Amino acid sequence: MHRIVANSRLWCDLAARHLSQQRSSLAARQGQLGFVRLYVSKAPVSQISSSGAAKSSDERNGPAKGAAPQAIPLAVPLVVPLDTKAIVNEITKSLEKNSKAGKQDDGQVVASITSLPGFSRLIYHYLMLSKIRLTSLVVMTAMAGYAMAPAPFELSTFLLCSIGTTLVSGSANSINQVIETSFDAQMARTRNRVLVQGHLSRLHAVGFALGASTVGVGMLYFGVNELTAALGAANLILYTSIYTPMKRYSILNTWVGSLVGAIPPLMGWAACTGGDIGAGAWILAGLLYCWQFPHFNALSWNIRPEYLKAGYKMMANSHPQLCTRVSLRHTGYTTALCLLAPALDVTNMWFALETLPLNAYFAYLAYEFHQKADSKSSRKLFRFSLLHLPLLMILFLLNKKHWVFSNDKPEEQQIDEYLVPNIVAEVGAGSGGGSGIKAIEDNLLMNVASVLPAAAAKN
Repeated sequence: MHRIVANSRLWCDLAARHLSQQRSSLAARQGQLGFVRLYVSKAPVSQISSSGAAKSSDERNGPAKGAAPQAIPLAVPLVVPLDTKAIVNEITKSLEKNSKAGKQDDGQVVASITSLPGFSRLIYHYLMLSKIRLTSLVVMTAMAGYAMAPAPFELSTFLLCSIGTTLVSGSANSINQVIETSFDAQMARTRNRVLVQGHLSRLHAVGFALGASTVGVGMLYFGVNELTAALGAANLILYTSIYTPMKRYSILNTWVGSLVGAIPPLMGWAACTGGDIGAGAWILAGLLYCWQFPHFNALSWNIRPEYLKAGYKMMANSHPQLCTRVSLRHTGYTTALCLLAPALDVTNMWFALETLPLNAYFAYLAYEFHQKADSKSSRKLFRFSLLHLPLLMILFLLNKKHWVFSNDKPEEQQIDEYLVPNIVAEVGAGSGGGSGIKAIEDNLLMNVASVLPAAAAKN
């Protein structure tokens, strides 16, 4: 390496001398053709400075072993006609530009996270600790569940559900990083995380996680409903206490992790309907559950050495054939769920037809991954999975079967529920003029007597 550096310096000196000679005789040689030939010396580094220096060095140190050092061409000489004046002008301009740029850069401050004020830097670290991109995906699936539920949209409940889910998910990801700090340091894609780099202490991260989880679950419980809060707390425990440790002991962690990803849509659905989870909620959760297998298996395939080095048990390492087969299988399950949604009166028939080509191409990429099991096929499957999920959610929403915009019922309709059905029934069943009228009067008195106590109780 030292010899290469010395040779590079020699070439630069030779080029500078050549340019100075050309500049001095530029007027006399203008319009002529010049040729440049570069040479590299085989002599030791101490002998590479100039011809005179090399000669004096030889006299001091004695002749080198073997053949005497000679200058040989670096490669086949490149003989090209040169416009010397144009070359000198271009080099001069470039040197002037570089010197001006260097002077300007000396006074500039490069913006980075370390140059942010203290509070902004802390917020940035909290976002990184919460794995903000993964948390955003979780919140988006919860919002999708809220939007697809057959109930009216309430902005306050929607915002409380979104913020509470964000805090709970960020807390879970923070605890995950606290547990896996030493293992994240061994993987290239995780070695720059906040705790690995020491930007925050583990105790600080635990405090942030406890605060975020307490506030998040509290918002879901008091601001939304009990079922949504219970699902959020269960998902927090499942991710931190079961999925995270299981990654080092069993490949079943992928199934548990997929279950964790399927719960947020249930939370959004329960938040919108007031705790009523119907068939549509389970279909939506099933779609999220099945989607995660081809998505994660394709992702883990190209980073198998890192998982193996960190000691994680993944299908891509220990069961590669099972990894590709499970991916293909769950693309088929996704197609089946999309076809089942219209049958259960969750969406219209257009949803099944519109998602069919989307799911077919998803299954085709999974089949290629199963057959080839290489980096290219896994990368194509992973990239399409990032497009497949949002398109599937959009089509689900556009083809939603039941749209409810208001819970309010007209007052006349509420009165009719008490009086009209009974009166109509008695009129139809009356068999005589006097008896029919008397029956209607008796029913009117009974209905009025039943309505009045209820109205008094409300007042």
